[in-house]
Amino acid sequence: MTTYFNRRTGDRVEIDGRSARLDSLDNWKVVEGSETPAIESDGVLSRPTLTAPGVHDPSADVPKTNDELREENPGGTGPSVGQELTTTEDGEVSGVSKPPAKGASLAKWQDYARRVEDNPERQSDIEGMTKEQLVARYGGGS
Repeated sequence: MTTYFNRRTGDRVEIDGRSARLDSLDNWKVVEGSETPAIESDGVLSRPTLTAPGVHDPSADVPKTNDELREENPGGTGPSVGQELTTTEDGEVSGVSKPPAKGASLAKWQDYARRVEDNPERQSDIEGMTKEQLVARYGGGS
């Protein structure tokens, strides 16, 4: 039984015989019994939490609830995020775009697609699409 120790992460692996793969990697070392060498900092892997931008970091402060935000700003006069949505008399939500009619012009469909598409990659595709493709992707009105 051979025990390998990863000097950067502290992982231990026990396998029958030797591993040519682990032997060739400089961060894996063969250890005897319960020997535990010191972990070496490599600048990245040794970080306790590594998250990409926009990914929730559980070690960060707990986000505030809506009720807590309302208590901080009771009049609602602070900076608002997003768009204010209100319900109109016919039950529709104002501030939200409806798709144009299926018979509307290509230009109207392109304008609508630019307003509702939030994926930058798909945004760049809008100019090259036909009206039929836009209707299929973004839904058809009456």
